[in-house]
Amino acid sequence: MKNSMSNVDIRLILPELREVAEGAFIKNVYQYRDIFTLKLYKPGGGTSQLLIQPSHRIHLTEYARKAPRVPPKFCTVLRKYLRDKRVLSVKQHELDRIIIIEIGDEESSYKLVAELFGNGNLLLLDPEDVIFVAMRYKKMRDRDIMPKALYEFPPPRGTDVLTLEKGAIGGVIEDSNANIVRTLASRLNLDSLSCEEICALSKVAPKVMTPEIDSQTLADLEEGFQNFVEKLKKGVSEPNIVLDDEPPEDEEPQFIAFLPFRFELYQELLAETFDQFSQAIDEFFGVSESELEDEQEKDALSREQKRLQRIIDKQNEGIEKLVSKAQILRINGELIYSFFSDVQEVLETVTKARSGGLPWDDIISRIDDGRKKGISSAQLIQRIIPSQGQIIVKLNDTDVTLDIRLSAQDNASLAYDQAKKSESKVEGAKKQIEKTKEKLEKIEVSASEPKTPRIRVKTRKKRWYEKFRWFISSEGFLVLGGRDVKSNENLAKRQMGPNDVFLHAALHGAPYTVIKVPDDPPSERTLEEAAQFAVSFSRAWQDELSSGDAYWVNPEQVSFSPPSGEYLPTGAVMIYKSKNYIRKMPIELGVGVLLEEEHAIPMSGPPSAVAAQTEYYVLVIPGPGKKGQLVKELISKLKGIVPEDKAVLVSQIPQEDMMRVLPAGGGKIKH
Repeated sequence: MKNSMSNVDIRLILPELREVAEGAFIKNVYQYRDIFTLKLYKPGGGTSQLLIQPSHRIHLTEYARKAPRVPPKFCTVLRKYLRDKRVLSVKQHELDRIIIIEIGDEESSYKLVAELFGNGNLLLLDPEDVIFVAMRYKKMRDRDIMPKALYEFPPPRGTDVLTLEKGAIGGVIEDSNANIVRTLASRLNLDSLSCEEICALSKVAPKVMTPEIDSQTLADLEEGFQNFVEKLKKGVSEPNIVLDDEPPEDEEPQFIAFLPFRFELYQELLAETFDQFSQAIDEFFGVSESELEDEQEKDALSREQKRLQRIIDKQNEGIEKLVSKAQILRINGELIYSFFSDVQEVLETVTKARSGGLPWDDIISRIDDGRKKGISSAQLIQRIIPSQGQIIVKLNDTDVTLDIRLSAQDNASLAYDQAKKSESKVEGAKKQIEKTKEKLEKIEVSASEPKTPRIRVKTRKKRWYEKFRWFISSEGFLVLGGRDVKSNENLAKRQMGPNDVFLHAALHGAPYTVIKVPDDPPSERTLEEAAQFAVSFSRAWQDELSSGDAYWVNPEQVSFSPPSGEYLPTGAVMIYKSKNYIRKMPIELGVGVLLEEEHAIPMSGPPSAVAAQTEYYVLVIPGPGKKGQLVKELISKLKGIVPEDKAVLVSQIPQEDMMRVLPAGGGKIKH
């Protein structure tokens, strides 16, 4: 899942931002918690809004949010120095997640710097590039963000992919012992998702270990990399939002990612396209109705109608794709049976060569020789993809993909099984369409009732990760945890990327925990916070332990396949190779609230991480007290520490929402 803009996204959205912002005057600055909007006016071009959310995004927005009655102090300073000034330029620092907006005139100008990495930051620099004011101040190992200090950019990370010469990928991955995605993400200035897309374009398995890459796979990787770079150079085309094809029961398809162009990685998933990249990002993050201005609130029903109709259209499109896919798979199965002996000969020949220790390069060379000699089975082979264990054969002018590890019979059965799975998804999609239509009909009825002055369409748009246990580490990493066997399996199989980190408490009865890593790996601090999270939500809480151990591994060490002849229970995983243990993590949680204009959102996590997100929290430890009583005490305690005008929001938190952020079992407030 994607929840922030990458450095590639920023590069590609720059032309949109420059066209609207450069030469425009800043008429006002607004701040809504961590979201900032610059209201721009361009002579002859009208007004527009530039949204900046440090650590997440920067784009044009069409939502007109309500202006807070009393602007925060930081916003007031920005207004004083930026209002009625002209935007001179909008630039990206190298290929980093940093945007510099120069504002003023030719004689004197300020710079508004938006840092979109980590926890994010927004800074105003004076004409000498000295920090005048910042959203966050912090002393770091490589630079300091402090008042009156000269602003320094963070040290560069990785090689700029746009300057890399052709054929250089071999040198980039040389001497690495990690998987290919982790290697590319750490050595190139690219996010993990972009590295996964390079693998998809290359038809290289993202978890293949770098030392195992042969010359054929390296050539495929180089081709996929050049393909990706060409797309970057061409710019935005078909900006889109990718939709989940298997939403939870009774829920609409969820957003998975916003993209500047179609990704091979998501070729089989539904996608909603937009005219501009900003529109896709704006729709992806959305806005709660409480943020909207009155005029837009009146149009809320109409927007919701259009949104639901778009979903229905996409679901119908998805059904057509599933039907087509099922037909192709059945044809593939029939073709395997029609050419059974040839297919079996191809598979047995390759399997025998591999078991005899013959390298892939030699196998491919022998197949090429076989083609020249007119050997029929060799002539069927179109391509071998070593990293994925696949052979593509042409049967009756149709390309059919075979799994090298399976027999001809098993490959045919697999094609039929996948066809049945696609057909079963069709039935599920049809049911989902009916549910969406019911929602649409209800809204149409509501819109036709004149007595209803205003209807709340959605009180708060929840983020995709809220279906899991979650917290944001003090360094800005999203950490997810399973709630049960099903969500554990979902987290490990569908949400864990090759660049992420998998953690587990060193005992039974613990959730799978995943640190989402977009680019640079987390430090020891985030690893320890995630370990404390894993232990605190484990059986150790119910057993009222004071501390516990956890371990972390890389994704390629996690497998859902048991060793031959062994059984693995549903949702369980096998961990291969060595584990990295983190010992004696204290079992305690910070439980607090994030305050929005009309909502108080409960959250929990390691105290150090919660403290980085909100100042309104209390510490909770295991104890004999009942969970229901603990929830009441928490709400009462939090009401007493939030600002007086926000206490009513805390009292309105549903008890079940507060329970969802607590571990199973009782507990008590730590005094």
